[in-house]
Amino acid sequence: MGSIETNPDVPFAFHELTISQYHSALIHGRTTCVATITAYITRINQYNSTLKAILAINPNSLHEAHQKDQELASCIDNTGTDNPKLTLRPLHGVPVILKDTYTTAFLPTTSGVQALRTLTTDTSCTVVQNLLNNGAVILAKSNLHEFSLEGITLSSLGGQTLNPYDLTRTPGGSSGGTAVALATNMGLVGCGGDTMNSLRSPASACAVVGFRPTRGQVSRRGIVPVTETQDVAGPMGRTVGDVRIIFEAMRGEDMGDPATLNPLRYQSPSYIDASKIKLGILKDYFSDGTTTEGLTINKTIYDALARLRINSPSIDLVEIPHMPDWDVLRLRTKADTQAYEFRTVLDAFLNSQTVTTPHKSLAAIAASGQYNSQAMTAVFDQTLQGGEFTPTSPEYYSRLERIKSLKESVERCFQEYELTALVYPHQRQLVASVGCTVQPGRNGILASLTGRPAVCFPGMLFYNQKAFVLDTWIDTRLSSAHIVTAGFSPETPSAPLGIPIGIELMGQPWKDQELLDIAQAFETVLTARKPPILHLN
Repeated sequence: MGSIETNPDVPFAFHELTISQYHSALIHGRTTCVATITAYITRINQYNSTLKAILAINPNSLHEAHQKDQELASCIDNTGTDNPKLTLRPLHGVPVILKDTYTTAFLPTTSGVQALRTLTTDTSCTVVQNLLNNGAVILAKSNLHEFSLEGITLSSLGGQTLNPYDLTRTPGGSSGGTAVALATNMGLVGCGGDTMNSLRSPASACAVVGFRPTRGQVSRRGIVPVTETQDVAGPMGRTVGDVRIIFEAMRGEDMGDPATLNPLRYQSPSYIDASKIKLGILKDYFSDGTTTEGLTINKTIYDALARLRINSPSIDLVEIPHMPDWDVLRLRTKADTQAYEFRTVLDAFLNSQTVTTPHKSLAAIAASGQYNSQAMTAVFDQTLQGGEFTPTSPEYYSRLERIKSLKESVERCFQEYELTALVYPHQRQLVASVGCTVQPGRNGILASLTGRPAVCFPGMLFYNQKAFVLDTWIDTRLSSAHIVTAGFSPETPSAPLGIPIGIELMGQPWKDQELLDIAQAFETVLTARKPPILHLN
């Protein structure tokens, strides 16, 4: 069997690496899987003690990387590097960071909970199996907000994950560990989960891309659950292109998750015609503009839209009128199902045949005291009460009816305005500081309740002497004559680049590829991603 020899005259930089760049470097001998994964492990060891993004490194990752190098060497021996038939599996040797809710047969799965630190499974979840079948190497498991119940990324097992752009702030959540790892180049791509905001919130706060697919695109079997109604598994990355690649590897039918058996899932992926894009600007989800912080966030989104339309004049924009039934606070208090489903779905998971753990119920975990009480939300207390907070209560059925009405309302809006997607800031205020117990101002619930695909990506990063003016309906308060760095809040001593601000798009069910096309169009013209200045010493 042959071997891969790297070229020492061509230095290889793994920082901000994409999958396509990585595969090209592998084929042309500029790096190896072992060298790249070693570099990522070194990076984790260098920064994780401060950032607390990673819970565990896969001890087999270097061995698996060596196997991938041997596999590639065998192909090169047989075909030659210039042979067009030399193709790699989509994720060949790609180091993946998993949120520690994805069960793996080779590592414990904890959901960040001290009481579950010894939880093991006989098999890996469907998504992990799909990733491995596509050539991935599971590099590590990341910290998260305990039980995935909030957006601070605080857990009894991993502590408080810090935002690398400002160490005094949280990274969003609950998939904050994955986002921080990607933002700081501790891995190439990652996987998270999303019940309310959890893929998109840390993407917004850490200047990466988080994609919540249509419910049913990706199997949830073997992933520690929060709800049946709202849970979705999805990809994260530094670019939309990488997110698209890992999404294709993750998705697929699974008899263990009935949501993936929806016949609509089998339609051929559609790709967007740029001349037919029509975006609805959901002003209800923007800041009310009463604070400088809110104005900065609003301006970031408007500037991004203007930049996009300058580059693609055929893109149509329309302002969506006030939608009182879409109010975020109303949806959280009147439609969210977490408190009604959490105990039931978690207990079922803990008692499944493949799971080994000393704690077989949420009540047992609560009785053990081995959890972070500061990380717990009202959902934790309410679901333990039972009574009203069960899947058999009248209020639960009322919430399901409200969700049904919400889906119908959103669909009517899309049809009436002939929309391709809605656009809005993911968060109306900057990400919360360390010590806060909640992450306020997030807008992710609309996609979570309707099951629609939604993607969050970095806002703009460029210098310009004049503010863009999108249309006459843009508030003149958003205009500015001085030089700005859009996509980030103003710089501060603790945030030398400012705090990232994320744009969210929500699309049509099962048209996930169309939505990613639009996000990629934004990414192309905004060039917004900028890694943090790691002043950790």
